[in-house]
Amino acid sequence: MAQRQRPTFNYGRSPKIYLPTPRPVKKVQFPWRGIWITLAIIVVIGIGYLLFLSPYFLIKNVEVKGTLNPTIIEQAQDAKWKNLWLYKSGDLKTNLQKFPEISHISIRKWPPATLKINITEKTEGIIWQTQGKKYLLDSKGLVIKEVTESSLPVVVDPRNIDMEPGKQVVGVSFVNFVKNLALKFTPKTNLPLNQIAITEETTFEIIVQTQWFKVIFDTQGNLDEQLDNMMRVYQAKKDEIKEYMDLRIPGRVYYK
Repeated sequence: MAQRQRPTFNYGRSPKIYLPTPRPVKKVQFPWRGIWITLAIIVVIGIGYLLFLSPYFLIKNVEVKGTLNPTIIEQAQDAKWKNLWLYKSGDLKTNLQKFPEISHISIRKWPPATLKINITEKTEGIIWQTQGKKYLLDSKGLVIKEVTESSLPVVVDPRNIDMEPGKQVVGVSFVNFVKNLALKFTPKTNLPLNQIAITEETTFEIIVQTQWFKVIFDTQGNLDEQLDNMMRVYQAKKDEIKEYMDLRIPGRVYYK
């Protein structure tokens, strides 16, 4: 007869229970980084279009100040309807500086659609007459351009030298001497100034033609002293002076 097995008991010990390992829970994240990158690209493209492709920044106004030369103004207007930011103002400045009457140029871009050009022209000096033509010289004696009419003093050159814009004809002191001579001669002498000319040898001497005789000046000397010497002799020897008065020697006056 089989014996009955006795049940076993675990006193104070928990039974081992085996459970399946739980699967990790996936966290869903919103793709903010991609959205921000996309937005940044859209903004950059939008700004680029606005600045460089849209009609908002096309040059609609070209303001030119400081000159009345129609050729300069017309050339500056070529900038119209070009993009303000892409337009190469340096190229325009280089082209305009080729005009001999221009001394300085400043070009500013004025958003959204204006280009401002300020021009400083050279100071006018005297008129130089040669080969039957008249040329405007600036205050430094450089040729600016050919002219037909002017209220500036005219110097006749019997040498008939060739002239071209930018050519140095005389110096600053010569220009100043002639301008002062034209201003002071008649008021000081009460004689008409019919013509100012240089000699064929040098520009250091000027011959002024009055109604009755010539007066020879030294352009490197003091004009007021020469005029004072001339008037002292002229008032004393007026009836004897028929051909010329020579003022080139300081303190002396020769006449014939």
